[in-house]
Amino acid sequence: MSDQATDNEDVKGTEDSGKRKRGGLKTAVMTLTLLVAEAGLIGGGFMMFAEPARTEASATAFDAPAPVLEPELAEVLIFDDHLFNDASGIGFMYSTRVYLEIDQRDKAWLEIEAQGAPGKIEAALMSIWKSATRRDLESDELGALEARVARALVSEGLFDRRPASAGVVGEDGHDDHGEVMPVSFELPDGPIIHDVIVVMELGRRVNR
Repeated sequence: MSDQATDNEDVKGTEDSGKRKRGGLKTAVMTLTLLVAEAGLIGGGFMMFAEPARTEASATAFDAPAPVLEPELAEVLIFDDHLFNDASGIGFMYSTRVYLEIDQRDKAWLEIEAQGAPGKIEAALMSIWKSATRRDLESDELGALEARVARALVSEGLFDRRPASAGVVGEDGHDDHGEVMPVSFELPDGPIIHDVIVVMELGRRVNR
């Protein structure tokens, strides 16, 4: 009887041991499965949230607009003399200087153009000064007068277009016609005359 009880206990112990082993193996498998699933979720979540950020940053870098560079401006004196007005019935002489504000890259050829057309420049200015009122000529604000000068220069065909040969210089220092060019420069885009600046002294009465 004792031996049978002992055998039963051994069998029961073996069964319990087998159950514990199977239970432990099942727990280990479930734990491993959960760890793998968790790692997959973490990795997938990281890729889902991190990848668009990289794509967006890359797109932003390529789509950013290029900065607009303002031209470097220069002033060129095109007239320095006296202009006459007698619209009021009394003659006045005005010591006048007229400057054009232009792109720095236009300065070289525009100075040459101005030196080659002093008569046309003076005629355009004399017409404006002759028809202007004394109040306009002696005002602290010369914006209207400067605008008239700009329109007159364009209507006279002065400085309204860049010369076709300007800036066209070969690598050997010669232009298209084979002549030696002392300097080369790149033709700018945009307007030639950016602004007109008139500097004028008070009128001096004269008898004519």
